Amino acid sequence: MPSVETITPLVGGGYYHIYNRGANKGNIFFQPENYQYFLALLKKYLLDSVEVLAYCLLPYHFHLLLRIRESLDIMDAKRQLVTSITDEAEIGRFASEKFRRLFISYSQAINRQEKRTGGLFNRNFKRILLEEVDHLKYLFFYIHYNPQKHGFCKDFKTYKFSSFQAYLSNNSSSVYRKIGLDLFDGVDGFVRFHNYFQSEHDYLHLES
Repeated sequence: MPSVETITPLVGGGYYHIYNRGANKGNIFFQPENYQYFLALLKKYLLDSVEVLAYCLLPYHFHLLLRIRESLDIMDAKRQLVTSITDEAEIGRFASEKFRRLFISYSQAINRQEKRTGGLFNRNFKRILLEEVDHLKYLFFYIHYNPQKHGFCKDFKTYKFSSFQAYLSNNSSSVYRKIGLDLFDGVDGFVRFHNYFQSEHDYLHLES
């Protein structure tokens, strides 16, 4: 009997590692402006329901670390408050629908650009509920290190399409930095944590 994939539901207040890749192992980003467009859509569709803590976009896959908000204010087209939502499951369903809209909008744009048809992403985006602080902290490094791990740069700190540099800047950002900086006791702790695991991974790579 074939196995049935269990999809972890999103719930209000939960921390999640969200990721997906291109259908049939194909690319999802083809030009530099595609990365910026994806981030613009993420801001448009998701920031009212999630706090983005970290991200990394690679040619054929992406990673997001985020927290689902605990309450939502639903606004109409004139930015008038319609209702407030506090139910965890309802908030999760709302966020899931916003993800669906994001992926559909992005896929349609890329299909027009590349003159292609069919699904751009694997059907169901992956989501892992994070319940341990150590796991949450390590995922900051894991996500930021991904472009170096896959050979897209020599040092992940220089990669353009991740949130690492946002943590070193005071400029306005869609990344919700407070949670990350509180976890690592500020920017210096954030950088030290990344440097430690980078040295560990680089050493293991040299030894292998």
